[in-house]
Amino acid sequence: MFKVLIFCLLLIGCQSNNSPEGVLKSFIEKRLNDKISVDDLEDYLTGDLLEEYTQALGEDPNKLNESNEFSDSRFKIVYKNCSGDECSITYTLSYEADATAEESKRDVSISVKKIALIVKRDEKWFISNISDVKSFYEFKEEDIR
Repeated sequence: MFKVLIFCLLLIGCQSNNSPEGVLKSFIEKRLNDKISVDDLEDYLTGDLLEEYTQALGEDPNKLNESNEFSDSRFKIVYKNCSGDECSITYTLSYEADATAEESKRDVSISVKKIALIVKRDEKWFISNISDVKSFYEFKEEDIR
């Protein structure tokens, strides 16, 4: 029974690039929950975006892994527009973080709206561009007692 479960998990994991939403969700979850490496990038990204992220990881291996320190992260697809082998997906990413200014530290809720351009290459989907649309920061009130 355990072998069947492992096989199913591997099968599902290998099929993440079978849909535009799947590759985007897998990439976001990998960035939020795990350490991402250069080898991982090739499973999700293509073109200039792959080069940009590979260079960033080469300069500072922890640069792309800072997001796994965020708590209460939420990912939601807002809009999808596909035409042939290209999809444009608008999504929001929300999470909790700490904001530090001088000697004070406050909690902040962050919500970022982004658009990902996802293209099909050799029957697999890859993210070719991610652009920011809007960012919203809500600082929590300090508890003064």
